[in-house]
Amino acid sequence: MPRPPRARPTRSILLAALATVAVVGVLTLAPRSIVGPARGAVMRAMDAATSPLRVAIGYGDAEIVLNLFLFVPLGALLALLLSPRAWPLPIAAGLALSAAVEIAQRAVPGRVPDTDDILWNTVGAAVGVAVVTVPRVMATALPRGRQRVRSTRT
Repeated sequence: MPRPPRARPTRSILLAALATVAVVGVLTLAPRSIVGPARGAVMRAMDAATSPLRVAIGYGDAEIVLNLFLFVPLGALLALLLSPRAWPLPIAAGLALSAAVEIAQRAVPGRVPDTDDILWNTVGAAVGVAVVTVPRVMATALPRGRQRVRSTRT
C-alpha cells in the first residue's frame, strides 16, 4: 500500500520567509551605526572562512557575495511555498524586494542605494530557487513505478 504524501510544513516555511524578509529589512534599511557592528562581524567571519580564496575574492567582491547570500534563503523559502512550475515568481519577488529596499535607502541617513545590489540580490534569490527547484524537478522526473525484480528462491 503506497504511503500518502507528506504535507509540507507550509506555515513554518511561511513564517521563516517572513522572518527572512524582516532580517533583510533590518540589515538593509537600518542606519549603518546600528547595523555596522553586525556587518563587521559578518565580514570578519567571511574573511576567516575565505582566507584560502582571498586572492580570488577581493573586498569589493565580498560585498557582492554578501548581497548574493542575503537573498538565497528568501528565494529558497519562497520556492518551497510554491509549485516548481512557479519558479520565476520567487526570483521576481527577490527583484521587487531588492528594488524596494534600494529605493527606501534613499531616505535612510548613511545608506547609499546601488543598482548593482539589485542585480546581486536577484541572483541570490535565483540561486535559492535553483537549490530547491532543481532537486524537486529531478525527483519528479525519475520514473515512479519502477518494478523491482524480485528473485524467487525455492
